[in-house]
Amino acid sequence: MVGFLTLPPSVLGTLLRVVPPRDDATALVASFIPYALLGYAVSLLALGAAAVLRGRRRATAVLALVAAAGLACHLVWTVPFFVPNGRTATSPTFTLLSLNMYKGRADPDRLVAQAQVADVVVLVEATPSALAELADRGWLTRFPYAAGGVDGVQSDTAVYSRFPLSDSRLLGTTSFQQWVTTVEAPGIDPVRLMAVHPCNPYCGRGLWASEHAALAQVAADSLDQPLVIAGDFNAVDDHGPMQDLYRLGLSSATDLVGAGWLPTYPANRPFPPLLPIDHVLVDDRLTATSIQTVEILGTDHLGLLTTIARTG
Repeated sequence: MVGFLTLPPSVLGTLLRVVPPRDDATALVASFIPYALLGYAVSLLALGAAAVLRGRRRATAVLALVAAAGLACHLVWTVPFFVPNGRTATSPTFTLLSLNMYKGRADPDRLVAQAQVADVVVLVEATPSALAELADRGWLTRFPYAAGGVDGVQSDTAVYSRFPLSDSRLLGTTSFQQWVTTVEAPGIDPVRLMAVHPCNPYCGRGLWASEHAALAQVAADSLDQPLVIAGDFNAVDDHGPMQDLYRLGLSSATDLVGAGWLPTYPANRPFPPLLPIDHVLVDDRLTATSIQTVEILGTDHLGLLTTIARTG
């Protein structure tokens, strides 16, 4: 019985991976595509046992083969994230911290402490009061350069940097502000940084798809120099918009490092985070040498602390 119950949702996950949804409602279901791997594993064990121990072996065996094929597909898609890419760093590094502040509720003391090892910080769902609390704790002394959240202008996404920023601009008109800027990191060519937060599938009105499409277009237009995209993408790697970004030649820092499964949301529940919707992506002129999650009290996301360098 268990095998028959877990196989259909697993097959649905595979179909959504092969033909990614573009509508918001189906995208919500597709967020759980990675868990199809577990579903197939359970189905294969249960159906395999049933084929051996019970009657109607032929039909059960066919379903077990379906489960085995699905499991193999998802392993092919998943295993590379556990294997380091081997892309060698050929320059000094800089460290990027990205965090969704959950409407400014992230604990400012903890955030300031974690940011002491960062050179660049991307904050989304920031609020004026939250940014003021950071400023009161000497934030702007460590990060004197900023895009968004400065000069009293309200900004729900902001980039802070120890290094000069230039050519900063908003990434179109979207539900949450998103920034494009250039980081003058020492020892590395100027790096274009996109601080992103496209709307989630709950937004409705097709905003999840349209804002991801706008993000991908800006990314495609920004490949004339080394590119980093960081923030809360509201999408897992199996979602169509993430696959679109990978087809542009971008790679996940998680994949490059071989860090495996790094779910970041929700981080404020009694159970561990379930979905990896926060990402750091780099183009083929850059690499990641490390990535780890960072827990900040008050927010519903884990942060990502990533070390980035030139390659080749």
